Amino acid sequence: MNPGALYVALFIRDDPPKPNDYHWALYHHRFDSGTKYHIRNEGNGWMAAHGPESGIGILKSFLLVGLFQLTRIPSTTSAQETLDRVFRSYDERLNGDEVFTCRTWVLRGLRDLQETLGVLDGIELEVLEKEILEWGNQYRFEASRKCAAKAGGRECIVDPQSAVLTNVEVLAYITANPPRRPPNPPPNSRHWVPSPDLRDHNTVIKEIHNYATRLSPHILNYPQYTYQSPSQIQAQSQAQESPIPPSQLNTPTPLDHALRALVTRLQPYGLTKGEVLMIVNLGVGLVTPATEGDNEAGEGEEDENMEQDNVEETNGMDVDGAEASEEQGEGEIAEEDYGALALLDTVIEEREERLSNEDVANVLAIIRETLGSKRLSEGEGMDEEG
Repeated sequence: MNPGALYVALFIRDDPPKPNDYHWALYHHRFDSGTKYHIRNEGNGWMAAHGPESGIGILKSFLLVGLFQLTRIPSTTSAQETLDRVFRSYDERLNGDEVFTCRTWVLRGLRDLQETLGVLDGIELEVLEKEILEWGNQYRFEASRKCAAKAGGRECIVDPQSAVLTNVEVLAYITANPPRRPPNPPPNSRHWVPSPDLRDHNTVIKEIHNYATRLSPHILNYPQYTYQSPSQIQAQSQAQESPIPPSQLNTPTPLDHALRALVTRLQPYGLTKGEVLMIVNLGVGLVTPATEGDNEAGEGEEDENMEQDNVEETNGMDVDGAEASEEQGEGEIAEEDYGALALLDTVIEEREERLSNEDVANVLAIIRETLGSKRLSEGEGMDEEG
């Protein structure tokens, strides 16, 4: 990104995106930092949401189409202060007699900046607005795919980070590719250092396995992520005379198919890459309170008899309650999914505005049908191992 450059940032509102329907913002990039200027309406009127923002941060923003470069602001202190003052001049009158939207606010700020600094090179705002909208319409579908783009000589920046790995994918790789065995030290050697020295590397590998086992054991129940069990791979590696581990099959595993199906089926819900990544890492919706209840069953016959008596005494009330629950509709969240819903609220930004309760139920069902299908995905392979 160019230091001193002033950009218009466009964000799609829906997925699939609609033409000419964007959230508008301004971003001023400097050598060591930047500032994002925009206004938001969360239902109680418009409010200013200006604040510091790094170049990497703005590129990772949710549903970003890209950054449309307008001009470069002089690096003088007076020019920087003037820009900041102009863009903040409407903060106290956003909900007055004059009606604002994020788009009209951006255009009004650019008009005032042109009158004050004359930095837009005489470009008419109507022409500029049309050009930005045409650019946004051309690349709006790439906002969710995060592809780089160029448009009409203008600089278009879209998130360059397109490849990230989930925890279970990292675990799958280091499991299928165990570290080399260090060579044996020569006899009567003291303070011998192997070459290459992989001791620190082996420590990192060990810590990753410990993390998965102790803090994220749910990922071990995902669909099979290697064609052999970890114990078989370890035994095969130790049996080799060569310090180089044996090569593994380079074909998709059941986990690869499950992750592909998960991402594909979640696309209609407009989740970002980071949100899906966290869902996979945390195993949202895969651990339910029902499993805990199974362990407590059969502890005492007296408690069961008392519960049966209570049910018989209040049988009519229970029936009424069941009928009432059925009348609540399909959009209600099941009681056992309340924990998963609370976790999704922390993972998905503005979840209540983007996903209804019915959408959440569908998302949880997709997660369980893909990541929670270990037995079905392993199938005959587990029988052969047993």
